[in-house]
Amino acid sequence: MTSIAVVTDSTADLPPDLCAQYGIRVVPTVLIIHGRQYLDEPGSLSRQEFFARLPEMHPPPTTAAPSSGAFKQVYRNLLAEGYTHILSIHLAASLSGVYQVARLAAQNLNEAAITILDSGQITLGLGFQVLEAARSALQGLSLEGILQRVHSVQERIHLLAMLDTLEYVRRSGRVSWARAALGALLDIKPFVSLQAGRVLRAGQTRTRRKGLLRLQERLNALGPLEYLALLHSNAPQDARALQQAHLHPVAFPPLLVNITPVLGTHVGPQGVGFVAVPKPQP
Repeated sequence: MTSIAVVTDSTADLPPDLCAQYGIRVVPTVLIIHGRQYLDEPGSLSRQEFFARLPEMHPPPTTAAPSSGAFKQVYRNLLAEGYTHILSIHLAASLSGVYQVARLAAQNLNEAAITILDSGQITLGLGFQVLEAARSALQGLSLEGILQRVHSVQERIHLLAMLDTLEYVRRSGRVSWARAALGALLDIKPFVSLQAGRVLRAGQTRTRRKGLLRLQERLNALGPLEYLALLHSNAPQDARALQQAHLHPVAFPPLLVNITPVLGTHVGPQGVGFVAVPKPQP
């Protein structure tokens, strides 16, 4: 058994079978709908149904980080299983309290054997860092070696998405420019990217068709890839079309993911995009 365990939160959007294959432990975040709390874990809430209902949900759903106790339980269990170190990688600290709660849990356990890492990313931008860490741990790398690989992936991540509207981003309150931009973008399809934990405007198109073509162009411009995820919020046909239009080899099998409702409540339905990690330059 490898001596280093890898932990993340459910916003990583890693499929359960991959988590099982690579021994990744996932702490579920929380979605709150009409006062009822749902753990963001398999079987809790249908993603397809959530996005179909989202436009009619009043008041809109809210989200919350896992409790410190949830992290402590996972960390204690892993240490009891014999792991000598835990690497816990989480959603961008600038966008959520998940990272801080994980840090607090580790501090309360007084465990020097737990390293908490801010991914600076969301969805598979986080997930691919976690996957790289878990694959490296299974190969027997040291903590330092694993962190080097994770930081390399982090530096190469490209996340780009076309949203159907900025309304959900605006009402999340997490993106300062979204409120000012909303009025000017009512009739277009906005693009957003994420860099170092900051959600950035990345242009717009007048129609969805033109937006999909732009996504294809931007993805293909990255060349051969190490990792690729086609993301959507109840727009699987558009995500598949983006995958089919991709022209370059991908080292790890590409993922097609309907994003978690915990993220989806802040971006809305009918979004589509990608997370890509180009192969490192020789």
